[in-house]
Amino acid sequence: GIVDGIFTRMGAADNIYKGRSTFMEELTDTAEIIRKATSQSLVILDELGRGTSTHDGIAIAYATLEYFIRDVKSLTLFVTHYPPVCELEKSYAQQVGNYHMGFLVSEDESQQDPGKGSILQNYGRPIMQ
Repeated sequence: GIVDGIFTRMGAADNIYKGRSTFMEELTDTAEIIRKATSQSLVILDELGRGTSTHDGIAIAYATLEYFIRDVKSLTLFVTHYPPVCELEKSYAQQVGNYHMGFLVSEDESQQDPGKGSILQNYGRPIMQ
């Protein structure tokens, strides 16, 4: 096959049955992906680090993505709203590309278009209105 495994970490929820916070669930899932992913894997991580403080979240997201780039070398889709994580494109230009999702909203329709590069402005609030 093209890939030997698909690994995902999406969503944000605690696990009251196991006594685990959202942050603990996030780290446990991510640790399992780190252990199992290979250079032939597809890894999708959505907003890693959101279960903790912004400072710690940036550090976790940055270090995790850098590990996948440098050591695992898997095909990785890493969704983040942390601008410092996007800076990895400068250090790993051959392996990393930043993309954003653009939105066009009018009274009649909305349209989503992917674009090259990162965006420093958050459009979530205007889109919701």
